[in-house]
Amino acid sequence: MSEKKTQKNTKPNVLGEMIIPLFGILFTSYYFFTIIDSPWTAQVNAFIVGSILFLICALFFIRKFHAVRVNRAVCMLKYDRLLPAMRTRQTGFIILTIGYLLFVELLGYTLATIIFFFSSMSLLDGGQKMAAKFTLSIIMAGVGYVVFILLFETRLPEGLIEKILQEGLK
Repeated sequence: MSEKKTQKNTKPNVLGEMIIPLFGILFTSYYFFTIIDSPWTAQVNAFIVGSILFLICALFFIRKFHAVRVNRAVCMLKYDRLLPAMRTRQTGFIILTIGYLLFVELLGYTLATIIFFFSSMSLLDGGQKMAAKFTLSIIMAGVGYVVFILLFETRLPEGLIEKILQEGLK
């Protein structure tokens, strides 16, 4: 009686390895567009560092695509694992973080930070002790306001809370 041995696909999937370099390229490209009004020395430094990052990422991608081309690796998204992976608290936290970045200009630093801290702590903890989370969110956003806006005079997005506090401090 002969047994048929099935060989598993032992080729590595390189798709996951490409996420961080891809986001590095996207972030660096965004950074290039934001430093246009900066002094020329900052622009030159950013261009040199960004160019090195682009070169390293390009070499990385060429190496990975070559491995796929010569059949030493695969580049595929396993859909059967994607949906369960997206239904996690960590994915919700990533969505909250992106929402914070999108709404901080509209709501202002302090209010957006209170909402972000409260919602992220509630999400990651499963919604227990809501009053404590709300109080902690206000305290943490207040410390951020005092340290960054009042002490360091950092120009953060102003909203309703910042305007009320500025009027109260005058």
